[in-house]
Amino acid sequence: MPFIRFCLTAIIFVLSSTVVFAQDKTPKVDDLDALLSSDKPAKQEEKNPFYNAFKQAKWTWNAVGYNFTKHNEQQDQGRGDDTKFRQFYTQLLMDTWIEVMKYEIKVDLLLQYGSEKDQYGPSRIAYFSQLYVKKKFETSDLIFGYKYIEDGISTLYSPAKRIAKYDADHPTDPDKLGVWQASWTYYYTGNNSTEVRLLPYFQKSRYPPEPARWSAGKGDYDIVDSDLTGQLGTDYQITEKKIRHHLTDSGFMAKQKMTVEGVDFFVSAYEGYLPNPVLKRVSANQYEKQYIKGGILAAGFSTVQGKWEWHGEGVCQIPENRKEDAYINYVFGSEYDLNTFMKIDAIDSAKLIVEYSNEWVLEDQNHPDYPANQRSSRFGRNAIYILQKVDINDKNKVSYGAVYNISKKDNTHRLTYERKFKEGKSIETFYEWFNGGEKTHFGRWKENDRIVVKFTKKF
Repeated sequence: MPFIRFCLTAIIFVLSSTVVFAQDKTPKVDDLDALLSSDKPAKQEEKNPFYNAFKQAKWTWNAVGYNFTKHNEQQDQGRGDDTKFRQFYTQLLMDTWIEVMKYEIKVDLLLQYGSEKDQYGPSRIAYFSQLYVKKKFETSDLIFGYKYIEDGISTLYSPAKRIAKYDADHPTDPDKLGVWQASWTYYYTGNNSTEVRLLPYFQKSRYPPEPARWSAGKGDYDIVDSDLTGQLGTDYQITEKKIRHHLTDSGFMAKQKMTVEGVDFFVSAYEGYLPNPVLKRVSANQYEKQYIKGGILAAGFSTVQGKWEWHGEGVCQIPENRKEDAYINYVFGSEYDLNTFMKIDAIDSAKLIVEYSNEWVLEDQNHPDYPANQRSSRFGRNAIYILQKVDINDKNKVSYGAVYNISKKDNTHRLTYERKFKEGKSIETFYEWFNGGEKTHFGRWKENDRIVVKFTKKF
């Protein structure tokens, strides 16, 4: 797409030239740099880098038990999934790095298993969430491997994070996944940088298996709703096309970050496979779910004015050959500590975050082979996001979070209490519930209200 290629070039050369005027004295921050500098242990006598990596690793153990409060009639038709109300799973996460011949190798490994056996196949029992090699130069970094993409600046809902990938085995608590990439980042003084990425292998996020409680009887997990009439499996069928992985199918991305007079900005451009699938008609009642190519332009800002934090971002997604709507998805919001004026001595803070998102369709989908529109499946259309956090002290925290899809009239809520103990231990207890119609994001889970207890140990 010539327009997206032009934008990629423009971001690299035009914005990078203007960054001279946006420089401040804020030091650059990088997750791996912070790990290497602040948490790097004293030099080991042993020369084996793998021994050192194991010795300095950060470990997190989660033990999670949950009880569903409603019977899921659709799940009884699932293929052997555990339908008990009470379930359990455990995770062990390792976060470490290896230094070999002035190259840094980042390793994040996850081991897990649970009582819902259909959800824990071989690919989920053990996998790397990050595994990449980093070479640092004087003013730039070069990275090859499987690394998180954490674009976006919004707090609760971020349209720009659509290129990031997750393991949504438990959809309301997804785990981050890396994305295969080769990236180069050039750092200017201050919080200003230019980054270019080559994404040679497109992958989709992981979803719960078909028999799982989050998917059973709900049709296709990706296609929450569409303008197709009838019932999936009865009136029409959907198969999934295998994703092609040729070098010519690689994605390309460029991103510019800068800070100007206390305001953080970013702007990015992407060309490659789009993250959400579409439906191609192959016969009268047969459709094929496939991923198409296109472009994404994104921008966002964040700033603090007095006691208020303000932020916003938006993306413009442009599909190839009008196989989907061309649209803009945007969000804006604010954060404020209510205890600033309430002045309750019994609590440390009461931070409230509120955001609103919506969508503006620029050009309607119009392709003879793609007649089914999935506009109503897209998230972030006329929605409100709320998170109220109350820190009673450094050991006791309470929060309430909610998402309201105004047009579709579905919503979800979570009420949480967290207690922290010594030696990196904590217990988090929350109740989450869902409301709405069958063909809505949260209404399809209205039988999955649950109470969750999560024990965490960091060492």
